[in-house]
Amino acid sequence: MASKIGIKIANGEFYPIMEENSMTRKRLILTTVHDNQPSMQIDLYRSASGVMSDAQYIGSLVVENIKPKLKGDPSIEMVISSKSSGEIIADAIDLDTGANGEHYVLTVSLKSLDESSRDISIPDFELEASEPPPSGLYQHANRIRQEEKRSSNLWVFILIGIILILGLAALWFFLFGGKDKLFPKDTSAVTQILQPEPVRQPEPVTVIKAEPEPVKPEPVKPEPEPVKQPEPAPVIKAPVEPPAPKPQTQTVRKRPPAPVKSYKVPATIPRNGAPYTIRWGDTLWDIADAFYRNPWLYPRIARYNNIKNPDLIISGRTIRIPPKN
Repeated sequence: MASKIGIKIANGEFYPIMEENSMTRKRLILTTVHDNQPSMQIDLYRSASGVMSDAQYIGSLVVENIKPKLKGDPSIEMVISSKSSGEIIADAIDLDTGANGEHYVLTVSLKSLDESSRDISIPDFELEASEPPPSGLYQHANRIRQEEKRSSNLWVFILIGIILILGLAALWFFLFGGKDKLFPKDTSAVTQILQPEPVRQPEPVTVIKAEPEPVKPEPVKPEPEPVKQPEPAPVIKAPVEPPAPKPQTQTVRKRPPAPVKSYKVPATIPRNGAPYTIRWGDTLWDIADAFYRNPWLYPRIARYNNIKNPDLIISGRTIRIPPKN
């Protein structure tokens, strides 16, 4: 009984194609096992009983540069022929490359084939759905699909768990005080309404004028007898008044303008109020003056934002300015 020439498929079984020395020509359509598979190795065997237990390895045909496709789609065409001289010729081509694609050819002489057989790894191809599959092919494929499905479901559960954990963390951070625990507010940045200090009037200064001592006349030296000079009259100097004291200048402490003075106030305040972030140096008095042109309306802003002490506001807090009417 003549041996059969065949290939080893993805489930490890022998798939017969033709009989040895039958002078026949067969055409097979092979598909990839994985998505976007770049290459395919086709292993040819010779078996007398049609199973892998006594199969003898003939040779391998490697098809490279396969165009990316989903697994199971027809991709590789292989034409195998047997001659009476004992030669096996296998010709494979990627169907997506067209008639001008590269051919991969394997020629093996069965007469010079070494009798020692060897086994290689599981092939990376499958038969097209139109080819009659051997027993166990679909069961193996279904088992692979089930394993892939279980693996994908596990990743879905892991992803859902991560999303739930992130959602709970965000809920705790924004709604249950997590933000205040991780980033406590700086209570040192507290502004108080500065009350103007009373300007003290300078006390009157009593100027005491010092009277100069009278100047004594210098003694007159006697002149020589021959010529008598008239005695000089005594010189009385007028009292010298001290210079008038310079008026004392009182340094008046000026308060720098509040930051709200440089804020671009909207022409019309909406019904739900206009947002404003308090900055260092702001007071409700200045904010009311900037938005209402009337500082005495600051209690309205305090009531609208539930500020118990209008004299104590926090820098960095965002409040809403209600409409004037």
